[in-house]
Amino acid sequence: MTNDLMNMAISKFFDFYKSEVEGEQIDDNNVVLSFPVHFSGFHRIEVTVTQSRPDLFIISDGAKTLEELRNAGYAVESKLKKRIVSICRMAQIRIVHEYLVSETDAASLGSSIQRFVEATKTIGDAYLVQRPSPPKESNLINQVAEFLAAQQVPYQARRPLQGRIEKHVIDFYFPPNGVPGLALSVMGNPSKMAAEAWAFKSSDIKLVNERTKAGVVYDDSEAGESSKSILVNIADVSIPSSDIPSLQGVLRSIGILSHS
Repeated sequence: MTNDLMNMAISKFFDFYKSEVEGEQIDDNNVVLSFPVHFSGFHRIEVTVTQSRPDLFIISDGAKTLEELRNAGYAVESKLKKRIVSICRMAQIRIVHEYLVSETDAASLGSSIQRFVEATKTIGDAYLVQRPSPPKESNLINQVAEFLAAQQVPYQARRPLQGRIEKHVIDFYFPPNGVPGLALSVMGNPSKMAAEAWAFKSSDIKLVNERTKAGVVYDDSEAGESSKSILVNIADVSIPSSDIPSLQGVLRSIGILSHS
């Protein structure tokens, strides 16, 4: 009975994990695998597996790990890079021209991929997941608050809003009241990871709150093209920090702000 339960639990876990791993065949010798990590942040670790010889495989992060650290505001130099190298060394990973790289044979390919994912996750947990909001984000929140105060628009600040999967805190919330609502977030450090996390948050909120639109005010001086693409194409309302006054027209079009 105990073994049956253990075997069932292991089997169900493997079934779930396998269903959540995404893969894309690039060509005969290259595949990209995407692993589900940190659902709350919608952060998925991607690795490329390349078969360079019949019994030699190269695992790489596509230089994304160090790129995300820089996008989050870290200077990947001296002390920080030494810490990352130390984490990588324990997982038999090298850093080659910004790429995290590991070599393995066919027999060890599975364990090597798992070890690679765990090392990347460790770096993300240490330097990305718990990163505090930068001062620029607080300044941008204050700018939006001052603009809304000048427009005399009532809103709820830092309002927890329930999604289908989890609860999210919204910087500026305008509840539906005869007109659609608006959940407006502020992003002072719009890295690709932060944009993906916001995309998850907004979609999760809208699954439960059908009459609420999702919006974002982001620092366009810091946003890369990939971040802008996510924020502009997914958001119902997307306002660059260089044009906060355009929020007035958006609020009027929704009906939150009167035309008088």
